[in-house]
Formats: sequence, structure tokens, C-alpha cells
Amino acid sequence: MTADTLQLDLELMTALQSDSQYDYDREINSGGESLLEWLQRVINEWVFDHLDIVLSDDVTNYILIGIGVLVVLFLVFLYWQLRPKLFIRDEKGDDLTYEVQEDTIYGVDFKGDIAKAVQAQDYRMAVRLVYLQTLWHLQNAELINWQPSKTPVEYMRQVNKSDFTAMSQHFIRVRYGNFEATQALFEEMLSLQLSVTQQLTPATHD
Repeated sequence: MTADTLQLDLELMTALQSDSQYDYDREINSGGESLLEWLQRVINEWVFDHLDIVLSDDVTNYILIGIGVLVVLFLVFLYWQLRPKLFIRDEKGDDLTYEVQEDTIYGVDFKGDIAKAVQAQDYRMAVRLVYLQTLWHLQNAELINWQPSKTPVEYMRQVNKSDFTAMSQHFIRVRYGNFEATQALFEEMLSLQLSVTQQLTPATHD
């Protein structure tokens, strides 16, 4: 009698199903570890190799959360340096008109332009020009390396003087934060500028 090759061998099928070598679903479902699992493994291995400590999954997750928070804070800090005006707002919320111009320290008649701004009672422009004039003095004294792309925060770090820091903060608030510039603020800027420039060599004064 010829054997029926199509007859299902239940015992053979059961044996094959229990054999891990034929568990194809497992291969599909475990096609690789996730990014989170990889990070957990890297951290656990590093801590074990350097500190000889075995971390639990919960501790590793807390470490990953802490790293993520630090990365976000670092990115916010970098963005704040590049765009300080997004983080500084006038408490009054006054919508003052102000013509945004490119800030430069070269080719500017500071004395004449400041006088015109004061005469027109445009103290916003006057404050801006006084600050730029101060940068011009600092550049000539080689205390800063002026670049159009640099922010006031970078100049504050380079100079590291309390009077100049106060000037920079006033400038940022007026230039980017929509703060109202008054005659009193303009006079304070002049006083701070005098304090800063008095510490420079006479050749840098205009």
C-alpha cells in the first residue's frame, strides 16, 4: 500500500513548532533592539565597566531622563544666545514703533547721529547708538573682536565689567525686548559709557 504523502503528521508538526530553530515569528518580532533599549544597554555597560555597579532598569531610565533634560536646557541656552529678544519682553507690553536696522560700528557718525536722535527725542535710537559707540571704543582697545553675527551676551563675557554688563542689558531690553527708552535711561547709558571708556587708553576715545 502506497503511503499518503499528503497526510498530516501531527506529532512531527508539534515537534517542529516546539523547536526554536523554526520559530520564525520570534525572528520577525525581535528584529533588533529599540533605541531606548540600546541606550539603556550602553549606560549599563559603561557604569559596570567604570564603576563596577549594576543598575536597575528604573535607575537607567532616570539617568536617560536627566540626560534628555540637560540636552533640552543646553539647546534652549544656545537659542537664547542667538535670539535673546524671544526671551525678553516689556512688562507694559507697549507697541512702540522702532525701525530695525543692521547694528554696525563702522561708518557711523556717532556724535552727530546721537545728537540728532536726542533732538528728535528718539531715545530708543540714542540708546542704541551709545551702545554701538561703546563697542567701537572696545574694539579699538582690542578688548573685543567685533563681528556682525555676535550677540551682546558674547561681548559681555569678553569684557566682563559690571558697567558694560549693565549697558548690554539695557541695550538688549530696548533693542530686542520692546522696552521703552526714556531720557533717564539714555543719560544712564552715557554715564555707564563714561565709566567704561575711562578705563581705556586715550587713543580709543572719539
